[in-house]
Amino acid sequence: MRYKVRMKRLFFCIFSLVAGCTLIAPPADTPATISRGTGAHRQVMFTFDARENAAVAAEILDVLHRYRVPAAFFVTGQFVEQHPDLTRRMAAEGHEVYNHSYSNPLLRNAPEAKIVEQLRCADAAIVRATGHSSKPFFRPAFGEADENLRRVAFREGYRVVRWTVASDDWKDSLAISTSSNMLVATTARNRDTSFSWTDKQKQDQLPEKDAVPPNPALVYATNIVQRFQPGSIVLFHVGYTNTLQMLEPLIKVTRGQDYVIVPMRDGIKP
Repeated sequence: MRYKVRMKRLFFCIFSLVAGCTLIAPPADTPATISRGTGAHRQVMFTFDARENAAVAAEILDVLHRYRVPAAFFVTGQFVEQHPDLTRRMAAEGHEVYNHSYSNPLLRNAPEAKIVEQLRCADAAIVRATGHSSKPFFRPAFGEADENLRRVAFREGYRVVRWTVASDDWKDSLAISTSSNMLVATTARNRDTSFSWTDKQKQDQLPEKDAVPPNPALVYATNIVQRFQPGSIVLFHVGYTNTLQMLEPLIKVTRGQDYVIVPMRDGIKP
């Protein structure tokens, strides 16, 4: 049974590679990599890379649904095949599902045939799961792209997308610093709510009766938002507990700073 399934997938990949391969002429000019949106408004975009690990993916979708936050998921074909229900849920709840290659190899300096295979096989898997193509956006592994990759991707109907701000959620732990410039949540109308627990300890002062150490995830989220600018594309990953830990406070701080979280289709012009 598994053999038949693998052969069926291989057939779809080969068919998509052959179909139309001589009908599309390379573009005269290859667009540059997209690293941010238009920047015309105070908007940001949340994007999530999904390779194979689906840990906390359902919980991430729960948080996005609870706060009505649109997101773009860049999924590999392997992720889709291993987690078709999660992929369908992403699309069903209004999120955008884009191409992250089939198996997430480094495609810089890769032969054209390999790039085409990775793009088309991933797209075929996404179409089977969601009924929609993964075009027009593609994020390569590690965000690394050369001129050849951009050219081939564009010929296949994709613009290469990186990010403006990385959340670094893949690190082993949040490892929040307790330096004197530690920040807590601020709002557009109240920007002087910083609190330095460490300084009070250094001065042998007791904190106020109702003072508590800042929540590490909230501090981390606030530091990320400090790096936002209109049109920022924010990078997260599916599969890390850190992502879930910071997501809810990050949404609150983002909105508290008067940023609007928008879909990529609204924040970027292909």
